[in-house]
Amino acid sequence: MYGMEALGQYPGLDVTMALIEFKRCPHCGKPTWQEFIPQAPPALSYWRCRDCGDRRDARRIRVGDSALLNHGRIQTEHLCADVLIIDISRRGTRVRSDEDVPITVHMGQRVLFNPQLQPCGELAHYQPGLVRWIRDMEFGICFEHPLSLSTCDITRIVKN
Repeated sequence: MYGMEALGQYPGLDVTMALIEFKRCPHCGKPTWQEFIPQAPPALSYWRCRDCGDRRDARRIRVGDSALLNHGRIQTEHLCADVLIIDISRRGTRVRSDEDVPITVHMGQRVLFNPQLQPCGELAHYQPGLVRWIRDMEFGICFEHPLSLSTCDITRIVKN
């Protein structure tokens, strides 16, 4: 027995293969391997650079400096704290830890993030995600599942 039939003997073995292409990354500019990431609708599928990992195909919406709008809440296994939202997209958010109450997160750490941008609806509930990068007091969270809201809907909610 050879090929895919032989792999059937091993339960739990993932026999799917990634679709990859060697091409120039539009984000980092380097020729590198790009991996196709399929998503179920309403999320859009995308190509992810294996070097930089950047996949910002969703436009970021800057939240602004309104004291009411830019406060979200982050929750980990050990803490629950307010953060300042810098920008948000369907796939993630950039937040800043409050200078008075700094919080510590780690790359790859699973967090829950509540943007608190609506009284009810998707932007009023905790979104599971991973910390993708950290710079000083700021860090980026990539949502496990993209928001079902369109970029226009998020913009309308933030601007109103």
